Amino acid sequence: MTVSLSYASIFIAMLSTFIAISVLRPFAIRINLTDAPSERKTHEGNVPLIGGIAMFIGFLVSIFGSSIDLNSFKYFFLASLIIVAVGIVDDHRDISVGYRLVFQMIAALIVVAVGGVEIESLGNLLAREVILLNSWSMFFTIFAIIAAMNAVNMSDGVNGLAGLTSFFTLLALVIFSIINGNQEALTIAILMCAVIPPFIVDNLCIGRHENKRIFMGDTGSMFLGLAIAWLLIVLSQGEQRAFSPVIALWLFSIPLIDTATTVIRRVLNGSSPFKPDASHLHHILMQLGLSSKLVVIIITLLSILMTSIGVLGEFKQVLEWKMFAGFISISFIYFIFTNYLISKTKNNS
Repeated sequence: MTVSLSYASIFIAMLSTFIAISVLRPFAIRINLTDAPSERKTHEGNVPLIGGIAMFIGFLVSIFGSSIDLNSFKYFFLASLIIVAVGIVDDHRDISVGYRLVFQMIAALIVVAVGGVEIESLGNLLAREVILLNSWSMFFTIFAIIAAMNAVNMSDGVNGLAGLTSFFTLLALVIFSIINGNQEALTIAILMCAVIPPFIVDNLCIGRHENKRIFMGDTGSMFLGLAIAWLLIVLSQGEQRAFSPVIALWLFSIPLIDTATTVIRRVLNGSSPFKPDASHLHHILMQLGLSSKLVVIIITLLSILMTSIGVLGEFKQVLEWKMFAGFISISFIYFIFTNYLISKTKNNS
């Protein structure tokens, strides 16, 4: 993929996403593909859930409008198509968690069993020897892909948050793809980066009236999660890997840590891990009185910090077990700190 083709593809991706948003907005309102206010959703009016569809369209148009060899991405396309289709139905009809997990599993299975994208090694996490998954590889990879999709989905609780954190993770993956010379990964990463800004403009209403706001919906969060998972696996495995497996944790740290600690907290409290609540970091900070914009800035900066540590850790060739120990330590501190903040919000109420 030449530089000129990259610039052209980026422009096409952004323009197509902008056009898709404009075309889909009135259609979504007409068929009630919208998100209505509720106890957990304090936005005004019914907001079109078209961000994910528009990003997917922008991505597809840019790919098909270029001379890129599509065979390299056919199984990722197929898995993405399934996820987007399920996401649209979920956004419109609100399907059960069970049905959604089944289709997430099917999409992950296509990527792994047919596409051959697997996590075969976890690296040297324990300072002893490289951990090979062997017969557990397929199961672990499917679990990781599903976890990534749901992590982005769970982080999509404040305007701009899921889009911005995903953007900076993808930007880091663009850098690693360029250095590594992986053209397939670079194509996916750079075009995913290109379709997010048009969505952010309308999601945060930058230079637009509030009634122009859109959400990405489950369609967008799952699509972003699938793309990030695919890239993290492709770039962290094999002899020509761009970074060690443990670095993937740092690049995707905030959605991953927040989702894991939230699920653990729910289980310890005797609740279903899939039952929505207000125990995510963005909920906690807003309950403490912070504005939604400040919450997005704080969490996005945390995400950039953690991603930067991962990038520097790889460039400085920090031992894998040290990077893993650091990640686990930060995750534990995060869990303790968020528990403290939750108790503080309860005492203030």
